Amino acid sequence: MCSSPVISIVVPTLNEEDYLEEALTSLRNQFTPKDYELIVSDGYSTDRTVEIAKKYADKVVFEKKRTISAGRQAGAKVAEGKVIVSAGADVYVDSHWLDTLTRPILDKTHAATLGPVLPKDGNHLENIFSHGLLKPLGSALSRLDAHFVAADNMAIDAEVFHKTGGFNPDLVTGEDTDLIRRVKNHGRVIYLPDAHSYVSMRRVREWGYWKYLSFHTTNFFKYHIKGEAHKEYEPVR
Repeated sequence: MCSSPVISIVVPTLNEEDYLEEALTSLRNQFTPKDYELIVSDGYSTDRTVEIAKKYADKVVFEKKRTISAGRQAGAKVAEGKVIVSAGADVYVDSHWLDTLTRPILDKTHAATLGPVLPKDGNHLENIFSHGLLKPLGSALSRLDAHFVAADNMAIDAEVFHKTGGFNPDLVTGEDTDLIRRVKNHGRVIYLPDAHSYVSMRRVREWGYWKYLSFHTTNFFKYHIKGEAHKEYEPVR
């Protein structure tokens, strides 16, 4: 365990035994000059999630409220780093991801950073769509100050995080967009197209393209126009 971490990575979990080991392995194998800690925040999983987490994480904490936002917030509360990084239980990141994502914050030029979330197990069409459209769209929206935020790939200055109150544990969805909106009152936010995070396509497989895209598109506009987010988000394991 790192005694004086500069960076804290928080991973919320709930019954993620099928994906967690790969995620934590990639998060552990980071080439960065800064010391970092890995925190798993679990919603009292009933499978092998906690057993796996204890093999890799510096800290494992538990949160009774089983929303992903509450899980992220519980992990952030025990974070000791100057930068809080939010990741997911099914991610895969390359070895330079952490350094790329946190450098603008550690250099004191930005309060938060965002990166693209791309398919880990996508087919040819899905990869073309993600790299050719969604990734450039993220850059374009960022220039318009209307960030498309994914909490599986973001980092925030810890001091700013705590000033804003962090993740709202009462939100079921949109907790990442809500937080970044408040962070922007304290500093600049930048989208980093080269800070890739790859995630499972399990929800796309379960929901289908139309339901997945319509859910996230309407949630994006609903929050930016009305300040509200969808109140239900069915689990997919």
